[in-house]
Amino acid sequence: MICTVVIGGCGDGGRPYHAVRGVVKFNKDDSTARFGMIEFRSESEPIVTARSTINKDGTFSLRTGDREGAVAGWHTVVIMQSVQNLHGKVKHDHGLEAASKYLDHRKTDLRVEVTEATAEEDLILKIDHLPK
Repeated sequence: MICTVVIGGCGDGGRPYHAVRGVVKFNKDDSTARFGMIEFRSESEPIVTARSTINKDGTFSLRTGDREGAVAGWHTVVIMQSVQNLHGKVKHDHGLEAASKYLDHRKTDLRVEVTEATAEEDLILKIDHLPK
């Protein structure tokens, strides 16, 4: 008797993963996002998401669970930034905030295709800011 065992990621269809690094910048003035989280959600397998913290210099490096990178294919991208209004009691120098459309995978206009080439150079994601 011959047994074959195939091990794949949960819901990823056995597709390869590729490193995804980059920087988040604002269209308004080319400044970088200074905080938050970024999430890529696979369009073909919506339960497969890759996430990263956005560093103070705007950079990020995605992970899917305990794996580096994101599954190959097209992804919608959301950016979550939470700034708590403390009624002027604490000064924050967090720069611009991402527009609210980036909070929802159904509303975001950010889409990225993850391929082998994605791992070879850093992405530059340009986003709109939240009007003040």
